[in-house]
Amino acid sequence: MRPRCRPLSHPTRLRRLLGTRTLALWLVGSGAACGPAGEGRLPTVTVRPGDRLQFVLDTLRGPARVALEDGDYRLRPAAFVDPTCGNCQDPDEPVPATVGLHVRGDGIELVGSAASAVALHTSAGYGVLFDGCRECRLSGITVTGGTRDPDGRATDAAVVVRDGSVIVEDCVIRDNLGDSATVHTVVAGVAGVVVRERGRATVRRCRIERNSWDGIAAYRGGELTAEDNVIDGVDAARGSQMGGGRGVGIGLTWDARAMVRRNLVTRYWKGIGIFVDARADVEQNVVEDVLTWGIAYWGPDGGRPIARIRDNLIFQTGACGVIVERADVDAPTPGELVGNVLIRTGTDTRYDSGEPYCTQRPIARHAVPGGFRVEKNLVHQARQPGDAPTEPEVDGPTLRALAGPLLRRLAGYPALSGSRALAAYGSGS
Repeated sequence: MRPRCRPLSHPTRLRRLLGTRTLALWLVGSGAACGPAGEGRLPTVTVRPGDRLQFVLDTLRGPARVALEDGDYRLRPAAFVDPTCGNCQDPDEPVPATVGLHVRGDGIELVGSAASAVALHTSAGYGVLFDGCRECRLSGITVTGGTRDPDGRATDAAVVVRDGSVIVEDCVIRDNLGDSATVHTVVAGVAGVVVRERGRATVRRCRIERNSWDGIAAYRGGELTAEDNVIDGVDAARGSQMGGGRGVGIGLTWDARAMVRRNLVTRYWKGIGIFVDARADVEQNVVEDVLTWGIAYWGPDGGRPIARIRDNLIFQTGACGVIVERADVDAPTPGELVGNVLIRTGTDTRYDSGEPYCTQRPIARHAVPGGFRVEKNLVHQARQPGDAPTEPEVDGPTLRALAGPLLRRLAGYPALSGSRALAAYGSGS
C-alpha cells in the first residue's frame, strides 16, 4: 500500500530553482492528487539536465515522482560514511565512501522516458543509494560512470538498496568500472545492484552490462527478486584484470533471501552463487560463457544455505557446471538440484586439478547434504577429467527429446532471447 499523501516541502524554493517551465507539480492533498478524483496519481516534479537533482530530492518529503527529461545528468559525488560494512565478516564498522545520489523518504520515484534517453553519470562508489526509502522506484534510466572507492570494505554499486523497499525496472546499468589502479589494489570493483541490511529490492527487465564486480548481489538480510534481466559482463574479465564481468553474475550471501528467475548471466567470471546462509529459489535461468563455475551452492565452515535450483540451462563453463558443498551433510530439507540442463562444462584445462574452484565435473559433489535432491539433470558434451566419478551423459537426439520442452520455454522469454545456447539447442530442430 502506498504511503498516505503528504505535502511537498518548500514548493516555492523548488519553483525558484527549477523555474515554472520545468516544474510540473500537483500538490499532495489537493483534489487533483488525492482522494477519489485523483486516486493513484503522484505529485510530479519535472527536472532537466543541469538542475540540482540532489537538492530536489532533499526538498521532497514524498510520496512524489521525479520525472527526468531526456539527457545526461552529471552528478556531484559527495563524501559519505557508510555506518556498516555490507559484505564483511565484522559488519559493525563505519566505512568511508562516496555517493552520487542519496534517496530517502517514502514513495519516491525517479522516472525517465527510456533508459536509452536518460542517463545518470554518478562518478561515485555508491551511485544511487536508496537509504531507508520505502516503496520507491527507479525506472527508465541508465546509471553509469561509477567509480571505485579506495576502501575495499565499501560495497560500491551503481544502485544500492538498504533498509527500505525499491523497484528497479526497465533500466540499463552499465560501464560502472572505476579506476584501474584502485580496482587492482582493492580487488573488488563496482557492482550493478546491491541489496543490503533489511533492504527489499525487485530488479526486473534491466540490462546490467560491463560492470567491474557482481551484476546483482544481496547481503545481510537483503531480500531480492531478480526477474527477466540480462547480466552481461561483456569483457569476461577475471581476477585482477580490469574490465566488466569480474565477480559473480548474481551473488547471494550471508543471510540473504532471493527469487532468481528468467535471467541471462553471460560473459562473467562466475555465474549464480548461493553462499553461507542464503536461501534462494533459482529457476529458469540461463548461465553461459562463464570463466569458472555456473551455479554454486556453497556453505563451508558451518554455513547452511538452502536452495531450490530447478530448470536452469548452464552452457560453456570453464570449471564445473554446478558445485554442491554444504558441511552439515545431515541437515534437513537443504534444497534440491532438479531438472537442469548442463552442456559443455569443464572446458578450461587450467582447472582440471579441481583448484581453486571445484572438481571438474558437470555436477561437482563436494559435500551433498543428505536431504538435498540431485535428480533429472541432463548432461551433454562435458569434459570430465580426473579421478572423481563421472556424470552420465546423453547424446544430441536424446537431449533434444528430453530437454526440448524446457529449452523452447526458455527461448520464449525476452531476457533469454540473446542466449547462444538457446539459439543452438532451443529451436526445436
